[in-house]
Amino acid sequence: MRLRRTLAFSRRALLQFRHDRRTFAFVLIMPLLMILIFGYTFGGDVKGITVEVMNQDAGLTPGSSLLLPDGLFLAKEVTQNLDENVLSLHINTNSEDGRQIVHEGKAWAMIVFPANFTQKFLASIMTPDTIPSPKIEIYLDGSNPTIVAAILKEVTKSVQTTLRELSASLNISEVDMPIAIEQIYAYGGDQTRFIDYFAPGVISFAIMMVTTMITIILFVNERRNGTLQRLLVSPASESEIVVGYALAFAVIGVIQSIVVLVAAILFFGITIVGNIFLALVVILLLAFGHQGLGILLSAGAKNELQAIQFIPLILFPSILLAGLFWPIESIPSYLQPLSYLIPLRYGIDAERSIMLRGWGVGEIWVDIGILVLFAVLTLSASVLLLKRRN
Repeated sequence: MRLRRTLAFSRRALLQFRHDRRTFAFVLIMPLLMILIFGYTFGGDVKGITVEVMNQDAGLTPGSSLLLPDGLFLAKEVTQNLDENVLSLHINTNSEDGRQIVHEGKAWAMIVFPANFTQKFLASIMTPDTIPSPKIEIYLDGSNPTIVAAILKEVTKSVQTTLRELSASLNISEVDMPIAIEQIYAYGGDQTRFIDYFAPGVISFAIMMVTTMITIILFVNERRNGTLQRLLVSPASESEIVVGYALAFAVIGVIQSIVVLVAAILFFGITIVGNIFLALVVILLLAFGHQGLGILLSAGAKNELQAIQFIPLILFPSILLAGLFWPIESIPSYLQPLSYLIPLRYGIDAERSIMLRGWGVGEIWVDIGILVLFAVLTLSASVLLLKRRN
């Protein structure tokens, strides 16, 4: 091996960047962009979880108890010790209304303090063998195990803090002042695993990634080889070409989804509560939209190398901001509005609602509507782009 010849090849490879400045900028900027996005979003603590609170506790007024002459409103104390950065609390005075809010997916949980909460607590201290511990009821949307764990952790921590404060004033050990937490699930349950939550997101992400990537590369390759130009001068219209490709990728997307679903059921035993055919419809809409996006992005690429540069620009924001690996509530608040601009968010949300909550079209119509709008806009723009080229 001759060093001079080897260095000549190296020089030739580097000179290619001189004539393709966009690729050179991509090589430098993309790693920086990746570390910034990952650094600000990955592994953040879950915050701003919407929770309804119903406090029926009558409490003890001052002077009504010799043990607590200053009175005690235990439910109020526990509520005040909840971290409002983690839980976004909304006071509700109607139990059925609060449960309905959770059932509709507008809140992740409802915390209920019973009417005799403080009295039962004091009675359990005085006669622990005969009076059971008071209970805090939490009505949970268990479709997201990460959110459930954060809520239970925060409530447990608040109870422990409250008991620690009371133990000092009553001179009683915390062990002798238990408070039970009862969990009731609107969806899912304590057996819901991360894989059950993760699988719908993986299916949606796989369809988005493969459809967009293949479309970009395919159209760039066909344009370079002259195939696209021959199609445009054929009797076929631009809309027929676009819809034909869209149907082809939709079929591939359905096959991919079936393979992933069967594998997830057989190997991991995931639970599917809702209509699987509705889930496939959502996947089709996601595939249609990203196929149109792929055609649009291919217009800005001269070759396959430049086409690949668009993929990370779509891939990483979708991974980090669409709620694929972790809840959107864990993303910094100033980045959360950006998630509304990512179509994958609505696909994942719809898939999880169907598979984990058993929701139908009536509950996910907003997600479906946005995916339909995304597909119509991108496919229509693709048709216009081809007409312009023709």
